[in-house]
Amino acid sequence: MRRLAAPVFAAFFLSLAGGCASSAPERSPALDAPARTAWIVNRQGGAIGQAQFIEAASGVLIRLEFSPGALEPGWHGLHLHARGDCSDFAAGFQASGGHLGMREGVAHGLRNPEGPEAGDLPNIFAGPGPFGAELFSPYVTLHSAPVAGRAPLLDGDGAALLIHAGPDDHLTQPIGGSGARVACAALTPLP
Repeated sequence: MRRLAAPVFAAFFLSLAGGCASSAPERSPALDAPARTAWIVNRQGGAIGQAQFIEAASGVLIRLEFSPGALEPGWHGLHLHARGDCSDFAAGFQASGGHLGMREGVAHGLRNPEGPEAGDLPNIFAGPGPFGAELFSPYVTLHSAPVAGRAPLLDGDGAALLIHAGPDDHLTQPIGGSGARVACAALTPLP
């Protein structure tokens, strides 16, 4: 099977002072590319921030903004999951399914020689005040079907961004030892 070999780049620690924006679909002025915004919810079902997904020429740019105290300070693993469903927040977001791109012959982890899966992302660092992060994934597309071999985020059941309690070591199976799912942002296809 073909392994995904392109690097994933991330820029962290953007200090943000603004609040959450609308969750309505929008268009990115750059490249007139599709863009979607989703609320990030915690295990109590409350909004703690927003995630904006912007199609780029060779992947998807993900911008995250968090409210003060949204996450425990420290490193947190992030993964894209196969279903855009965060409705079972009290049960730990199990409705979102497994990682996007889980299949035979592909292992979890950005550092894994048999990986990564399409849903693997770099860790983020949470601070005590409002904070943000910007990540890029060359493994996905903000469309309903694969584009240039990239996994679609807006297929029939969408996708979800999951945030874990601890950091991902990018090697250990199946989730890099990152622990419980503590927050979720659902991307669902438009009707």
